[in-house]
Amino acid sequence: MAYIYMDESGDLGFDMTKNRTSKFFVITFLITKDEKIPNVIIKKFFQWLKGKKIKIKSWIFHSFRESPESISKLLTSTIQKDVKIMSLILDKKKVYTNFQDQKHMLYNRVVNVLIDSLITYNLFSDNEKVIFIASCRETNRTLNENFLEYLKNRHKDQPNIEFVIKPPQEKWLQIADALCFAVYQKYEHKNDKYYNIIEKKMLIEKMLFE
Repeated sequence: MAYIYMDESGDLGFDMTKNRTSKFFVITFLITKDEKIPNVIIKKFFQWLKGKKIKIKSWIFHSFRESPESISKLLTSTIQKDVKIMSLILDKKKVYTNFQDQKHMLYNRVVNVLIDSLITYNLFSDNEKVIFIASCRETNRTLNENFLEYLKNRHKDQPNIEFVIKPPQEKWLQIADALCFAVYQKYEHKNDKYYNIIEKKMLIEKMLFE
C-alpha cells in the first residue's frame, strides 16, 4: 500500500495589480508507504512546541501563519522518515490566456501533469494499491466532487489508484502543507531556507509551460 498526499501554495489569480496575487502556484505531492508516520511526527512536534512554549493559532498546522522555528522543526522531522516529495511549479506569467479564464481546467491540468510524472517514475508495483489524498480546496462541495470525478475519469486505466478528498485536519496533509510551503517560498520569495531542509527528499521538481 502506498499513499500520496497533495497540497498547494499560492493562488490562481491573474490580476497582478493586487498585492496578494502570487506570481507562482505550486502543487506538491508527499509520497509514503507508511500511513502511521504522521501520528508520530505530529505528536512529537506538538510536545516540542509545548516544551518550547511556542504557541500556534490552532491545533491544525498551517505554515503561512506559524513561526520559522516551528516550520523548520516539522520539516526536519519529516525528512528523517521514509518519504519522497514531488513538486510542479506554475509561473503564472507563462500561462496562456485561455487557461487564465478557465482556472479549474488549469488546476486540473497542473495536478494531472504531476500524477503522470509519478506514474512514469514507476514508484509502485503494478498491483500495488495507491491512495491519492487531496485536501479540500473549495468550500463549494460541487467543485470538490467535480475535481474528484475528473481524476477518476482521467486515470480510469489505473484501477489500483484510489482518489480521495479529505479536510486539512488530516495529519499527513498538515505535513504536506509544510513541504509545499517550503517549495513555494523558494520560487515566490527567493527564500530557500526551508527548501534546503527538504531538498534531499525531492524526487521531481519541474516547471510547467517551460
